[in-house]
Amino acid sequence: MAATRSRPRRSHALGGCRTCRRRHVKCDQKRPACLTCRALGVTCEGFSDEVRWMSSKKQPNTRQAAAAAGEKPADVDKQQSPISTRRHLYTEQSRVSMSAALAADLPSGSIDTSLAEIDARSKDQRRSTNGAIVVGPFSVLDMTPVSCSEAHPRTADGVEGVGEQGHVQPATPPVNDMPPLALSPSSTMIESLAQMDDFLHWSDLFDLGPDPLHLTPHPFLESVDGFDFAMASTFAQEDTMEHNDPRRIMTPQQSPLDTSWPPADVMADAPFLLKHFQDNVIAQMMAMPLGEKSPWKILNVPAAVLAYSDLTFLRTQNISHARLTNLYSLLAYSAYHLASNPDVINTNSVEHWKMVTEQAHRQAKDHMQMSLKHEIHQPKKAKYKDQLMAICGMTAFAILCGQQKDARCYMIDAERLLRLRGLSKPKISQKARLLHHIYTWIRIVGESTYVLHDYSPSSSFIESFNRHFRTDQNTVSHRNPRLDDFLHLQPRQSDSDLDIDQPKDNEVALHDIHLQDSRQFPGTLYNQIYGIPETWLSLVSQTTRMANVLDSLRIARRTHKNLSAEAWDTIHRRRIRLENMVCSFDLNHARDTNGDGSPNSYMLRALSSALVIFFHRRIRQVHPAMLQGHVDSIITSLENFDNALEQCQNPGPGTAWPAFIAGCEAVTASRREAILRWVEKGHAQCGFIAFTRAREVILEVWKRQDEHLAARRGDDIPTWVEVAKEWQLWPIFC
Repeated sequence: MAATRSRPRRSHALGGCRTCRRRHVKCDQKRPACLTCRALGVTCEGFSDEVRWMSSKKQPNTRQAAAAAGEKPADVDKQQSPISTRRHLYTEQSRVSMSAALAADLPSGSIDTSLAEIDARSKDQRRSTNGAIVVGPFSVLDMTPVSCSEAHPRTADGVEGVGEQGHVQPATPPVNDMPPLALSPSSTMIESLAQMDDFLHWSDLFDLGPDPLHLTPHPFLESVDGFDFAMASTFAQEDTMEHNDPRRIMTPQQSPLDTSWPPADVMADAPFLLKHFQDNVIAQMMAMPLGEKSPWKILNVPAAVLAYSDLTFLRTQNISHARLTNLYSLLAYSAYHLASNPDVINTNSVEHWKMVTEQAHRQAKDHMQMSLKHEIHQPKKAKYKDQLMAICGMTAFAILCGQQKDARCYMIDAERLLRLRGLSKPKISQKARLLHHIYTWIRIVGESTYVLHDYSPSSSFIESFNRHFRTDQNTVSHRNPRLDDFLHLQPRQSDSDLDIDQPKDNEVALHDIHLQDSRQFPGTLYNQIYGIPETWLSLVSQTTRMANVLDSLRIARRTHKNLSAEAWDTIHRRRIRLENMVCSFDLNHARDTNGDGSPNSYMLRALSSALVIFFHRRIRQVHPAMLQGHVDSIITSLENFDNALEQCQNPGPGTAWPAFIAGCEAVTASRREAILRWVEKGHAQCGFIAFTRAREVILEVWKRQDEHLAARRGDDIPTWVEVAKEWQLWPIFC
């Protein structure tokens, strides 16, 4: 008895044969038949290495159910496969190694660049027909015709023949008539914003942080045939979701959505919040004061009022989730503004408005998720304008609250929706164009200060870059349906896209959502919406792209990666041409010393001077001392802007983008004091976090620059780009 107790317990072995698992004995896992079964003289039923989706719902015990039904458990065992033990197919180390290997093979770490390279090579008529086209982990399917002797036999009725194992060979699937969108698969969670880089990098898919605080939502598009969106910053997947659902995404946990009736306190404050949003918030959230021409008054507010009436006293059934998202996003925006500015209206406490903000925000995110999951197709298909309006509202709220990860994801989801449902329309309505312009403004201005990309180029990136910018190649710009990561330049012959005095045809203009073509478009709406010409926004887009590409090429040069002289020469010519366009645009506005005396004219002058500084900071990387003249111009323009706002009794404060760009370059005490005074005044007016972020970054830049100048070092002077990268910060000033 003592010997029995001292015997070590038998360890549980995974992967035993079916016979040993049913008999509950230890299996030595020898194949094809285990020694345990041989010693006992029983038939070894073999092993099962099946890959299965695990379900969150508890399955009924088949043996107990069979006993209750009067059946023998042995008969049930024969009919059903045993429940396998769950375990990883690969070790943690092997998965990390595989992720690193895949990421190393991608051009600049980007899925989108790899697919674009494969597409470009396949269209090259001069390429050799021998050998497959391979870029990183991707390759082109070899469509070489198969001889008749190699083809599968067909039966008389046209059905594919039966294979050796008795399985019917599948017929060739029908070709989808819709052009495919080369979009990346869903990602789950990421450790930092630097890895998010428009979800086009493999790091988004594999560098998964275990910290639940870093659970970051991400956009997801299921397939071309069945477009199934799952919202980026839209939150929780309920515990009731099936674990074997391949569309499942990992998002921060949140309370389940209750669509039966909204929280009473949010709806009780809804009329007041909607009026406050229209009368006070819109004027402060716009980059320039435009009065009644704001698209928020034209589109979002009327739609929110209709949704509120349908939800309350009309009790309308089947209100779309998109319309409810727009309603709750405006309520959250207005409540957040009241909580940030308690001296504006003392109707309730700050704690009350914070609670309303939280509840409205949660409802808006839940409805946004449901809309993008279930309202893309019939029979519950929502209107395109309602969905895009809802995403724009959620993006604006995320920017207002400083939720940079959520804002990033919303922007990508907006582009997905726009390319899927908006640009595919044969005719784009005026209201849809308004929403497209709002998205373009947010995306381009936001991208200008996003420096958290992975700029390290791969060999495939260099090869692709050399091929695209060969001088002997007659490159033609084709419409690219893929998501835009602002990490590439579209090759065009003779840089015709920079001829800003030339007209842009209607077809190109309506689909140029990121203004990669800087030519003028007579039908643009940016003057009506934002009070600025489209040329300014397109030059910001061109400068951002050029800066991102040059950052990658500088790293390539330091790492001794081969870049053709022709490519460098092409980029150099384009850089000079872009600089001429930027400086000419600024000079044309600087000559008009007085303008029309409106706030918009002064802000436009500040934006044009800030564009020159932005170009020289990101592309030329000059010393701040060379930019002080433009800093003075921005300071004067912003002071005149504030004076004009007081005369027209507009609260302002306008966009903080030019103040941030100029403030990070100011080197004298008087200039710094003027910039800081304007930023602090803007924050006191609206309480938006953009002004707080601008102040924090500017002060840090000044501190580092002073230390650098005091040490008299000869290396590059610190800038806001280095601060943003170190802090993993995305300062957004839309």
